[in-house]
Amino acid sequence: MDSEELKKIWEVELDLLEKIKQICNKYKLTYFANFGTLIGAARHKGFIPWDDDIDIFLKWPDYKKLMEVAPNECEYPYFFQSFLTESDGEASSCRLRRSDTTGFTKWELENSEAEHNKGIFIDIFPLFYIPESEKEREIQKESIMFFWKCIRGHNAISKIRRNEEPCEEYKQYIPYYMSVCQTMSIVDIKWAYLGACAMVESPTSKMGATSYRVHKASQMWDSSLFDSFVEMPFENTTINCPADYDTVLNTTYTNWRVPSSDGACHEMVVADANTPWREYIKNIGSAQNS
Repeated sequence: MDSEELKKIWEVELDLLEKIKQICNKYKLTYFANFGTLIGAARHKGFIPWDDDIDIFLKWPDYKKLMEVAPNECEYPYFFQSFLTESDGEASSCRLRRSDTTGFTKWELENSEAEHNKGIFIDIFPLFYIPESEKEREIQKESIMFFWKCIRGHNAISKIRRNEEPCEEYKQYIPYYMSVCQTMSIVDIKWAYLGACAMVESPTSKMGATSYRVHKASQMWDSSLFDSFVEMPFENTTINCPADYDTVLNTTYTNWRVPSSDGACHEMVVADANTPWREYIKNIGSAQNS
């Protein structure tokens, strides 16, 4: 991906950021930049030069509200993607996408259904309180992983139904899905997954990206770090960042102040800011059949 192509992707993502900011402001929801987006804001006042995505977090109550209201706030070309708006939407996060573009990940290419929106996107993650005791964390992790395996078992069955071969890892989880599918729909299972992530409702000392990485030390932060935010410059706009973003980043990265593209990879394996994803997929299918 050359620099001009990347700038076009950034332009789309900045537009998506403005859309999500508009929705959050309307419903008084608070979001925070994190991961590479937070590094970009703190170090570059914009995107990391080799990055191709935006990551934001919302605390679980605000995230749930966003899932409820965002779909009705998004008219074409915007599309709010979750397991409530698409049958194979992910449980661990949501995405705001632009349907008049093309941008999708390797995982989506290999696992998603034909009607899965594949426009350029920004990632939206929930933040959860984490149990204080190790015993409670073990119980929580066991529950989260059970429902995660049910979801991946469903992914495998969906591929088989499409006459495609699922990966070996997901095939082994089919029995987990079969053990619950008589009494739970896939939407029920995904809600149960998030319910396990939100096991602790009262504030605790730690918050984490539990639905993304369960109890990973680099993605567990002092809860107080998300009590307040500052607006920081980000390209031609601003973005909300934890007020003490330095501590947040020091928890997640060993040396975030020093730019390094070692090991960097683009999340999107295909990105085209000028072509609607349906047209792109149609063209690929036509080429394969010719």
